[in-house]
Amino acid sequence: MDWSVTVGVVRSSLTELLGILSDAVSPVRVRFDDGSEPPTGQSTDAPVTVHAVAMNRVGRSRREGPLLDLELKVAVECHGPTQLDNMEKLLVAIEQNTQYSVVSSGEFQPDEYDAGIRKGLGFLVRVPIGISLDEPSGPPVAEPLLAATALARLIHGRLVDVHNKGIPEAYIRPHSSGTAVVSDPTGHFEVLASADDLQHFVVAVRGTEREVSANTSSLPVIIRWE
Repeated sequence: MDWSVTVGVVRSSLTELLGILSDAVSPVRVRFDDGSEPPTGQSTDAPVTVHAVAMNRVGRSRREGPLLDLELKVAVECHGPTQLDNMEKLLVAIEQNTQYSVVSSGEFQPDEYDAGIRKGLGFLVRVPIGISLDEPSGPPVAEPLLAATALARLIHGRLVDVHNKGIPEAYIRPHSSGTAVVSDPTGHFEVLASADDLQHFVVAVRGTEREVSANTSSLPVIIRWE
């Protein structure tokens, strides 16, 4: 993989997000904090500050060719007397641009919010990033290939604890899909995934995240949080 291309794609995605945030609170200044010293004479103070928090691998997919799906987490902080007004405008802008999503309270890693939001009032945003992959081409074949098409399906189930009690407000995302859901008050959930019987899930409960695998050949599936 050409990392210069990867960095360019990440930077482009981040620039697009900064443009949307800047338009939402214009003429208020939005500053991207990359940890470096600002140019001489430029203040580090701004009503809205943005900085990158983490980059995670989500999986692989095929849209316009093979892609490596990444997820950039970005912290957006509001400061000063108008922070509540700016916060509202920024959240509305993220809601209107559906390629982004706000990280909810039940999806944080331990101490992730405190580390991301350094001061002021803020939230974390997921920025999806797709990196094109090169696939090696095989030798010519004498006979036509038979291709099997994998269809997506809706998986419904329940997340339970060691006492078989449903766990509410848990974040659940299958590796085979970019879609994530939150369990209802009884622990039930529905999420779109691939047709594979064995599914691997990312599950976050009260800030703790784990990888959980489950057989979905028979529904509803029960996912146990132990």
